[in-house]
Amino acid sequence: MADQDSSAYIGRSQPRREDEYLLRGLAQFVDDLPEPQGTLHLGFVLSPHAHARILSLDASAALAVPGVVAVLGGRELAGLMSPMVTEIEFPGYHKSFRDPVPVDKVRFVGEQVAVILAENPYAAQDAIELVQVEYEVLPATASLEQALEPDAPLVHDHIEGNVIFKGEFSTPAFEDAFASGDLVLRERFRSGRVAGVPIEPRGCLAVPDHTGSSFTFYSSTQIPHLLRTGLAKHLNFPESRIRVIVPEVGGGFGTKAQFYPEELVTAALCLKYRCAVKWIQDRREELLTNIHARDHIYELEVAVSREGVVKALKLDLVTNAGAYSTFPFGCTLETTGGARMIVGPYKIRNYAYRARAVATHTCPSGAYRGVAQPTCFFAMEGMMDRIGRTLGIDPAEVRLRNIIPTRELPWVNVVGVRYDTGSYEECLRRAMELVDYEGWRRGQPADRLVDGKYRGIGICCFTEISGTGAPGWRARGLIRMPGFDSSLVRVEPTGKVVAYVSHAAAGQGHLTTFAQILADQVGARIEDVTIIEGDTSSSPYGTNTFASRSAVTGGGAVIRAGQKVAAKMRRIAAHVLEAAEEDIVLRDGRAEVVGVPEMNLPFAQIAETAYSMNNLLLPQNEEYGLEATDYYDPPLATMANAVHIASVAVDALDGQVSIERYAIVHDCGRIINPMIVDGQIHGGTAQGVGEALMEEIVYDERGQLVNANLLEYLLPLAPDLPDYRLEHIESPSIDAVGGFKGVGEGGVIGAVPAIANAVADALSGIGANVNRIPMRPSYLAGLIRTHAAWVAAAAAPEDTRTKAHA
Repeated sequence: MADQDSSAYIGRSQPRREDEYLLRGLAQFVDDLPEPQGTLHLGFVLSPHAHARILSLDASAALAVPGVVAVLGGRELAGLMSPMVTEIEFPGYHKSFRDPVPVDKVRFVGEQVAVILAENPYAAQDAIELVQVEYEVLPATASLEQALEPDAPLVHDHIEGNVIFKGEFSTPAFEDAFASGDLVLRERFRSGRVAGVPIEPRGCLAVPDHTGSSFTFYSSTQIPHLLRTGLAKHLNFPESRIRVIVPEVGGGFGTKAQFYPEELVTAALCLKYRCAVKWIQDRREELLTNIHARDHIYELEVAVSREGVVKALKLDLVTNAGAYSTFPFGCTLETTGGARMIVGPYKIRNYAYRARAVATHTCPSGAYRGVAQPTCFFAMEGMMDRIGRTLGIDPAEVRLRNIIPTRELPWVNVVGVRYDTGSYEECLRRAMELVDYEGWRRGQPADRLVDGKYRGIGICCFTEISGTGAPGWRARGLIRMPGFDSSLVRVEPTGKVVAYVSHAAAGQGHLTTFAQILADQVGARIEDVTIIEGDTSSSPYGTNTFASRSAVTGGGAVIRAGQKVAAKMRRIAAHVLEAAEEDIVLRDGRAEVVGVPEMNLPFAQIAETAYSMNNLLLPQNEEYGLEATDYYDPPLATMANAVHIASVAVDALDGQVSIERYAIVHDCGRIINPMIVDGQIHGGTAQGVGEALMEEIVYDERGQLVNANLLEYLLPLAPDLPDYRLEHIESPSIDAVGGFKGVGEGGVIGAVPAIANAVADALSGIGANVNRIPMRPSYLAGLIRTHAAWVAAAAAPEDTRTKAHA
């Protein structure tokens, strides 16, 4: 690490560099970029049917619109690009092939069937309405439950029973271990489908060079290098002649970490017409066509002892893959994620699962913040509460009896994932203190009814997988996912320091946090450090930004490259100052001799020497320049952890939920910037509130998306959010360079189960079983009416029970 005092900048709430220009409105998003003269604008004709054959396409009326240049269907575009397919080497996986614009069949409402090219976006939008497409409507498989029926319409003819992926696992002698439990509890948990809804929908702009032999591609993507590789592959075009630039991105949450057909079509038409081509998505398109997530069913069985200790766990998981397996993550991501992560921070040694991804005639699913962790812990933590209620043990105590103690770390869990460090018990106990859990429980009446509201409290203890390296992606069959990230660190001739990082920011504060890491690593002043990313022409190749990777993989790469540069600066300074290399320290932008601070060289003089811009000589055999590139492939997984505890009030009349207390204790290892970490957790928790209480994409039985607008797809507002009590415990990773762990997804992972368990606890006094999300007021009010009536009937005198029952 750095020669200066440990963590001079790491651990400091350094103000975000990004905020100044963002708040002044100076940022440029894709739609703000200057458009070259002659730019053509794209509009897509979207299928109104979930499943249909395309019989004909009449574009004559659209072509008559002034400014419309062309209307192209799937057949005209097929020669420009190859079908999209996700390569996954995993037993039980079946490939799905997707034409960027379908040639003969559509498989979900919103799939693109034709593209308009026009001189301005208004003409393109007008022309969309005039394209006449004749369809033969086919039966659709619109829901996860329907897809599992024996006679369900097939989404792809070659995928039997619509099961696009199936995986199974069992520990040795599992059935014997399961039979050793004193009792078995079973429950079915259902999660609704959600959308990412970034404040900025997607968009891209392809600009050819003056010769037409290469192009620059601007995209609001999280994966610039993977996008460039995907474009090159599907266009059969040299990757070296594609430059991908990521401007400002108005949120991604994983929805922009996919490779989409619109990007491929935009690039293909740029090459075909040799002019700039631009596409900007509107909100309806965003909800219809950006990946969805979380449409899952967990059938869970636990064998437990009378003391509440889990002896064995059995899972049957089904996830909705949608119509196609997305690139680069594919349909296995949520499925394997839910099955592999569900054991969380618990000492579960006997485990078996069957996990299936099922194709339906709906928008494809993909990587959204937290992936399957909010739902698998919704199921696992919900089962922990049920163990407690069944055995008369407090739910917190059930967790403490099953949790992995810190003294037993490192721990390799039942599916082979190593937890190197953690603070599972410490986080739980501290979170309980923050909400006065024991006092709250003492004051809770048996029926949970206080002042006309049912009040409950819920806990979620979880692990958060982050910074997955190549071994982790290979374990999940993703052979096209590199796993590593990289950084080029350079000291310029002026002595200023710059790092080119393979990541791409979407609001995480990279320009600040990476600068903090690098300043500490090379002993620079933070104001002398610049971070550049999101441009494939300057940043070295990497896996890019998703799945809580930035601090772990990007930070690790910056440290490794910085170490090389720092070592070279020490060698040069030692030579010039005629001192031993081991006596040279770097701090505050200069190299000095230990104990003799007046013997020092500023970075500028070291850099001038390295670049031969003064009359000082380099050490013998030292090369010119002052830069280094390094790559960091982290371990299979780096595990963060946290505990969320929520107390809620459920209105007995209308089922409305209000969150009254909320505590979070989070451990992301070594904290780089506490302010940014807090912001990540606050934002993620807000998304979790929405997912638990209101957000849900709804398809009808014909596969029509009935709420593709923000009037009916509800998002949490400021009054819906609680005041958080947030604290941190730091257990630096001993496996990952820098000791960092991920933080980007923890808020949503913990919030969904904690709020669900709090509502379930609130209604447990009347015997209601809450086992699905979202928990909208209509759902909860129905449970209250049904169960409160039965409770009233049971408590009434015998001669009035019949009337009460009626």
